[in-house]
Amino acid sequence: MAGEAFVTRQRAWIGVAIIVALSLGRVAATHRVFAQTSDEHLHLIAGYDVLKHHSWMTDLHHPPLSRVFFALPFVNEPDPAGTDRAIRGNELLTNGRYESNLARMRIGNLLFLALAIIFVARWAMHLFSPEAGLLSAALFAMLPPVLAHGGLATTDMVVTAMMPFALDELTRLAERPSWRRAAMTGVAIAAGVLSKYSFLVFFPAAAVVLLAVLWIRGRRNASPIRPLFLACGIVALIIAAALIWAGFGFSFQPLIDGIADVRHHDVTGHRNFLFEKLSWNGWWYYFPVALFFKTPIPFLLLALIGCALLTRRRPEIPLIAAAILGVAMTSHINIGVRHVLPIYAPLAIAAAAAILALPRFRIASALLVLWLFVSGAAAHPDYLPWFNVFAPHPEKVLNDSNLDWGQDVLRLVRYTRREHIPSISLLLFTSADVDRLGFPPHKVIKVVEPIHGWFATSEMEIAIGETHSPKVKNWLDAMIAGKPYTRIGKSIRLYHLD
Repeated sequence: MAGEAFVTRQRAWIGVAIIVALSLGRVAATHRVFAQTSDEHLHLIAGYDVLKHHSWMTDLHHPPLSRVFFALPFVNEPDPAGTDRAIRGNELLTNGRYESNLARMRIGNLLFLALAIIFVARWAMHLFSPEAGLLSAALFAMLPPVLAHGGLATTDMVVTAMMPFALDELTRLAERPSWRRAAMTGVAIAAGVLSKYSFLVFFPAAAVVLLAVLWIRGRRNASPIRPLFLACGIVALIIAAALIWAGFGFSFQPLIDGIADVRHHDVTGHRNFLFEKLSWNGWWYYFPVALFFKTPIPFLLLALIGCALLTRRRPEIPLIAAAILGVAMTSHINIGVRHVLPIYAPLAIAAAAAILALPRFRIASALLVLWLFVSGAAAHPDYLPWFNVFAPHPEKVLNDSNLDWGQDVLRLVRYTRREHIPSISLLLFTSADVDRLGFPPHKVIKVVEPIHGWFATSEMEIAIGETHSPKVKNWLDAMIAGKPYTRIGKSIRLYHLD
């Protein structure tokens, strides 16, 4: 690949370290801006119970790896009262200063954001060159979806980090099998399984593609995958199983129950929104649409060009991206681009490959990278609800964690204080305990009823209301359709209805 001689490995890693530091600073600056999103309090209390009570059963839907890091700053806090996990999680968050607790909870995810950038760089350096690794890390770290989910106490960033780690280790093991590589591959696979259950479908699909490509390449070069690799692979799986068993408290039961819980969720469906339509079963084309609207245009162009260029030299990169997307398209849980966040690792490498493989187009490539940087910088701190220019009205395209995940509730609290709003009615999509956030006298709207005065509602609640029933739709339309409002953040509308 062109440019290999211009950046040494040492300089590349210094550059990656700078990228990591800048990215962590950008993300940390958002920690106190946003209220909790829908799942964060559940991740917090689940991690707290693992650390303090050695219980893995509080919330089966996710493994424990990132959750224990979210809960570490709270391990000495008094045990929240009650048995309801949502109430207990909110008690932990609102016990003391809410904004400080949000930052304490979210700081643990900075580790996984840093690891994701590092593992993308390491994978690209192994496949291509130090310059490719540095460029891949830079492109990956500029993406608003990556920055968004690196700043929340959720499980999407940790699996995004562990996928390139595991695939890189598997590549190294297949190319030069050894017992040390087997151990590292086992550690990587275990970390992936302990990060998020989607790893259990993404990684096997990607691994099959990777090993098939390496096998075909080996046969062409008269050096097929050796028997030692098969032995090392078995050792890697044994090590992974042992670490997973230990990670779940020396029991496979939480893992089994968690997988069953996720499968049940997928079978029963979820409330999904796309193009202002509601579906409980989702759409097969949901994730391609989400990627199209939630990914910066210059990155999409570079990634597509890179995938085309790599089909002969390193076909595993585009094929791994295709495998991740293909598996995701079978899911009935269509609630956010975050569920395919790991796809950005191979796509970042492909985008870097496009830049380095086309030296004649360096000026065009530089302009695309500049466009990517400027669009990301302009998005700060609203990385979560960011859409590219193809979606001038995002609420008409996607919702839920793509746009409105409850993140702007804290902004609304600050606005009501600043403007001295005496009382307000709230129809908000939030998991927070709104009675403890500092609102003025308020009423939470739960039924269809007349509303007067100040009224705040979320884009997600509007989408739910518009599709819930004709009665609710008529009520909402009569109340707010065509009326002026103040935008709070990117996801809340504030009306004065008198």
